[in-house]
Formats: sequence, C-alpha cells, structure tokens
Amino acid sequence: MRPARGSKSARWSPGVTALTTLVALALATPSALADTPPRLLRSPSVEAPADLTDGASVLLEVEIDEAGRVPSARVVEGVRDDVNALATDAARAMTFAPAEQNGRPIRVRVRFRFRLRPASASSATQRPATPPQGPTFDPRAPIPDNPFGPAPVAAQPPRARISRPRNQTRSRLGEQSVTVRGARPEPGAATRMTFRAEELTTVPGTFGEPTRVVATLPGVARTPFGLGFFVVRGASFENTGFFIDGYPVLILYHLAAGPAVISSRLVGQLDFYPGGYPLQYGRFSAGVISLETAAPPADRPRAELEIDIFRASAIVVLPVARGRGSVALAARRSYYDLMLPLVQPGVNVNFGDAQLRADYRITDRLRASVFGFVSSDTFDRTEATGVGATAASARDALKYDFGRAIARLDYTTPELSAHWSGMLGFDRTSVLQVDPGRPDRAITAFGAAVGTRAFLRWKTGNVATSTVGVDALGYDYTLDLDYSSPPGFAAVPAPQTNNRVVRIQTGVAQLGVSAWFEEVLRLPRVELTAGTRVELMAYQGNRHVVADPRTVIRVRPHDRVTIIGSTGLFHQAPPVFGLIPLLGSPNLLPQRAWQSSVGAEVDLPFNLDLRVTGFFNRLWQLPRASYEFVEGQGGQGAMRARALSDGEGRAYGLEVQLRRKIERGIYGWLSYTLSRSERFIGEGKVVPFTYDQTHILNVALSWDIGNRLRLGARFQLATGAPTSLVNCPRWTDMPTSATCGVYDADVDGYRPQYVAEADRLPTYHQLDVRADYKFMLGPLQMSAYIDVLNAYYARTAEGWVYQYDYGDRRPRPGLPILPTIGIRGEL
Repeated sequence: MRPARGSKSARWSPGVTALTTLVALALATPSALADTPPRLLRSPSVEAPADLTDGASVLLEVEIDEAGRVPSARVVEGVRDDVNALATDAARAMTFAPAEQNGRPIRVRVRFRFRLRPASASSATQRPATPPQGPTFDPRAPIPDNPFGPAPVAAQPPRARISRPRNQTRSRLGEQSVTVRGARPEPGAATRMTFRAEELTTVPGTFGEPTRVVATLPGVARTPFGLGFFVVRGASFENTGFFIDGYPVLILYHLAAGPAVISSRLVGQLDFYPGGYPLQYGRFSAGVISLETAAPPADRPRAELEIDIFRASAIVVLPVARGRGSVALAARRSYYDLMLPLVQPGVNVNFGDAQLRADYRITDRLRASVFGFVSSDTFDRTEATGVGATAASARDALKYDFGRAIARLDYTTPELSAHWSGMLGFDRTSVLQVDPGRPDRAITAFGAAVGTRAFLRWKTGNVATSTVGVDALGYDYTLDLDYSSPPGFAAVPAPQTNNRVVRIQTGVAQLGVSAWFEEVLRLPRVELTAGTRVELMAYQGNRHVVADPRTVIRVRPHDRVTIIGSTGLFHQAPPVFGLIPLLGSPNLLPQRAWQSSVGAEVDLPFNLDLRVTGFFNRLWQLPRASYEFVEGQGGQGAMRARALSDGEGRAYGLEVQLRRKIERGIYGWLSYTLSRSERFIGEGKVVPFTYDQTHILNVALSWDIGNRLRLGARFQLATGAPTSLVNCPRWTDMPTSATCGVYDADVDGYRPQYVAEADRLPTYHQLDVRADYKFMLGPLQMSAYIDVLNAYYARTAEGWVYQYDYGDRRPRPGLPILPTIGIRGEL
C-alpha cells in the first residue's frame, strides 16, 4: 500500500480502486466556473462479475447537485449492460462535498472512470485523515491530478483514487467518446476495438470525421475516389450494412469525400464488424458498420460553429427539465456548388444534412429519446460536345435523399436490460444519363421504410447471460425507369443504331421479420457465445425462411493473450434493382455466406497491442447477370432470365494491426491485410473479384506538441484492383497485327477484344497530413486545422479511359491534392 496523494496518513488498498476521474467538469453557467471543485466523501465498494478477473472500468458522466447528491449518471463509454448498470447504480449512491462558486454550492457535471474491483480482490478498511481542500478550476489550465481531492469516508474504507488525462480543462461537444469495434470482441461478436474521440477526430485524411477512420482498419479494401462504400473481407460493397441506431441507411458519408451524414457531435459509438457480427444485426452477408447516436453534454446551453473552405456546420444544445433532458439541433451545408463552377464549368456538387435529437430521463433506470435526420447529396455534370449546329450536351446526374425518425426506450438494471425502438423513414434515389444521339436513361426510386426492434437481456446465474430479441423491417419502393433495351430484348435484333427505349413503372416490396436468441457463458479464462437468428424474408410474392446459427469462443491462456474463434451463417435479401422484371428477376434467392475466423490479441509493453486474425468466407447464391432461358413458373414455359442466383465465391486472408494508444499525446497504428477474393464462373474456372486487393497497408501517426498543437500523417498503400486487359499491342506482348477493337454495326460502335488473363490497375499510394491548433478567444474555445489529402499529389489510376476504337488508353485519375482549412468555435 502507498499513501494517498495529499494526505500523509491516508492509505489505499490495491485491487479495490473504485473511482478514477478521466475528465472533470466544474461549469455552472457559460460565464462562470466553480472556484471549489466537488470532493468525494463516500463511494460504495463494487465487485465486477466473476468472469472479469481483472475488474472493469466504465466512463461515466454524473450530475452533482447543490447537496452533493448524484441525481443522474449516464454511460459515456461502457463495457456491457450488466457492468454498466453496476457502475451507474454505484455512482448514484456516491456522496460529495458540492462544488462551490463564491462560497455558494452549485450544480455541476463531472466525467470520471468508475473502476469495479476484481471479485477475488480483498479490501482493507482504513480511515484517511481529513485532506486539504481541492484545487481551483481554471479554464486555461490543465485539470490537476486530483480534482476532487482525497476522500474521507464516513463508514466505508477508502476505495477511490483520482486521476485525469492530460490537457483537458472542461467538457466540450467534441469530447464524445466513440468506440470502433474491429478486433476486440464483445459477447456475440468476433471482433472489437476501442478508440478515444481524440484518435477518431484527428486522423489525417478523414476531415475530423470518426466514421471515416473505418477505412484505415484491417480487412477494409479501399474504394475509388474516396467514396463512402466499403469492401470488407472480399465481399461486394452492397453486402456491408450501414446502420444508424439499429436501422439501415443508404450511405454513411456524403459524396465528394464529404463528412458523415450526421454531425460527429451526435455520434456516441461507432461499431465496425468486419465479420462475425452479433445476432442483433442481420440482413447483410458480409460486415456491419453501426453508428449509435448519443446526447451531447447538456449541463449548460452550448453552441458550436465550424467553417472550412468546403462546408459550414453548426450545432446548438439546450438542457431542459432542470437537467433531466436535452434538445440538440445540428445542420450542415456544403458550398461546392458555389466554388466548383469557377474552376470546372458544368459541374455541380453539393450536400446537406440536418438532425434533431431530444433526450429525457424518465427515471434513473428508464430513458427515452427521439432522433430525426435528413440527408441530401447531388452530383450533376454537363459537358458540351460538338460545335455550331451540331452542338449538344452530355449530362450525368446522381441524387440521394433519405431520412429517418427513430424513437427509443431503454431500461437498465444490474440484472436486466430492455430496449425498444421504432422507425419511420424514406429513401429517394435518382440517376440520369444523357448522351447526344442516344435515348436518355433515367432511374428514379422512392421507398418508404418502417421498422421496429426490441430485445430483453437478463442474467441466468452467476456465469450466464441470456438475450432474446425480435425485429421487423419493411420497404415499399416505387420505381420509374427509362433505358435503352438490352441486347436480346427483341426476338432477333436487326442492325440499327437507334436503340429501342423501354419505359417501366413498377414497385418492389420487401419485408423481413426476425427473432433471435443468444446465450453467453462466462467461465474463468473462457467465454462462449452461441445463438441463432431466424428470419422470414418476403419479396415480390416469394417467401424464404432462413436460419443463421453463430458461435464465438474466447480463451485467455495468459493474462496478456486472448485467442478468439468464430463461425456462423449470414443471409441477405436480393438487391432491390435485381428484383425488377426485365432488368433482373423477382425469383432471386437470398444471398448466403459462411464466415469463419480465428485470431489472437496480445497486450504488449509500451502501451502497444497486437491483433492478428485469419478469416475464410464462403459465398453462395450470389446474383449475376444472365441472358439464359430458364423454365418459367406456373406453366409459363421458357423465359429469358436477366439475373440468376447461382453465383459462388470465396475470400480468405490475414489481418494484422499494431496499435499504440494515446499516451503523452502520441498515438498511432499500423494495419496490414493480405487477402484474396475470388468468384467461380463455371467449368471450374476461378477469377479474382472486381474489388480484390492482395495487399493493403495503412499507417497513421499523430503527435501532440505542447498541449496546443497536434501534427499527424497517414499513409496508404494498396494493390491495384483487377481490370480486363484489352488485346492491344501497345500494352501487351501480342503481335502488332492484333486488333484492339472490332466494329459492331448493331450498336454502331467498337467492341473491345479481351485476352484471357486479367490485368490490374497500378499500385495505389497516398499520403495525408493534418495539423490542429487549439486556443481560447475570450469565452470561446477555438481550434483551427488544415487537413490535406494526397499531399504529394500521387497520380494514381482509378481505371482506364479508352480511345473510341480501343487503340489507345489513358489512366482515369483519382483525387487530386485536396486541402481543407477550417476553424471551429464553441461557446
């Protein structure tokens, strides 16, 4: 035992630490600070569950009233429901000497880390002497090592040791902690990884957006032009689901390397599951990226404005009902549409979003919230062709609009947790292509969405936890299509240059109803999770019942080493556009995947951790384009199938991540993925998948200099994606007499002649850099930053652009140097 800081006679028992402060806030009003911080007087002794042999810690935000009581406590960064409930119950039982301002008690909010002692730890009962008063808070000075002061305890032994992170002075909207699960498992998931908000908002190349950090993690292949789609463990991008508060959305990011579709200040947790995701999620056959929103700090009214050269955003937070609730309103708008025409006439790009969130604490255990958001993206490019009387315009346009309104109730105790939520929403997508001399092609899809989710989790003994849940999700799409007839649409297409225009107005309805059960068994050094999800999929008059059994096991052969294995089945309904008659087939089957992985986590010295995972995914019933004749249903005879569900594939590889957590302002990680993704195309032939990338390397490093300045860099290196190789002597070893393209009178154009072997695009590489500077401007907390994508202007190829007869080609360039300069102020 060692003396407590600030007291010569006080002693603390190892293994019974109950309280560690991470961030202490002593703010009463926007213009006033507590000159005397709260002091801990009494804290209950809390044991962690028996399976957590090293104890546990939960990051909390508590409210301390004028009498020193704790009327409310909320989890900022938790472990699991039963542990979180133990910590919040204990926090509400704590007693403080209240914070004071000019000698008068005031109400404050405080963030701290509550530590639950290991069940096997012994406690000692000793009474410390009365300590000196705690130090004074200064908004421009770091919080002292012990903001509460050592704690005299009336009837309990001292169980608290207070500490703090460096360089934190008061709560900010930007201090929301965020979790990215990618390699450290929770029950029912094969992987999980936790990052602090500072790590997620200062990574170069992400524009301060936590959700874009996912692109640097193991198992994630890069996508062209910085689009917000993810190719995870060799699956197609549509097989990875984007969720906000448990419900799927079209996209998580705006176009043109834009930010997330909701304000980062409302992001409470971001979970990335590259495979083996928990049973509470479903309907996707690859990975899941789940974003959980949370109420921002609401101890006082807050406002924040951020402006950079591409966009502006603002957020306002107001406490209501004497701190029992809050209302937050956020909005963002880009001004690409004002700037781009000056340098690139004919191009219009813009995006915008808005969010409204209301939270209310009904009781200490029951909370309610309503969250609504809308998002809009537009890309429109018009290009003039020809001159004089032959002048015409080609146009490409893409527009995404969607919104959700989500209401939820959460009830939590140490032994039981329950959740219900309901959702109403809409999706709207439109695509337009106009080429001179050809019919216009347009697709407009509008969908109404409705869903509900509920689960109940309870302890079934000292070592087991059971969970049962149900959810339902339905879409009703209306589609309008104008497009040129595909080859073979007519009985015998005659040579002609004017393609037939087909106009379709149709609808597609999808419904999924699921029930799932999960059991977690926690034994010393072993944790086993097993369960099954059963779903009824109904679409276009077809019904399929699928079952997804899954198992995850974790073994700790050493205190610093954990071995993880997982296996399970995953199903996904066919894509909406694939179910449209004449374009696809309403009889497509659900896609199916069997995912397995085994890996190890090792805690290394110097605050490093190493994670290594090997995976194998087998894929069946993948939709593929077809012009084959198949037997029709109901005696319809033979009919041409535009799509079939007989595609198969596999993906396998190795993921490695070495990470240094934040310590003395330095953090970073190195992630490397070695993988292969293949598809079977018949007669035993195996070809690489369109997005296959054999080697993917990401290195990110950030350094805090002098408490105000932070510098960082990120480097990416990836194997080029596969592409077809045109049989042209300019870039192949074929004889000079080889023909690159052959004229086809049916389409009045050239068709390329391909060789059997696939080619690859050149190796991709990019360096991003970022600098952040923090300062005070009167009552405003300010930060200025510069974030530069592709700092050394690597001219990477995202594809090939061919001459009209395929006799020559040029690389399609990726993103150029893209600097962003911005400033953020918070009141």
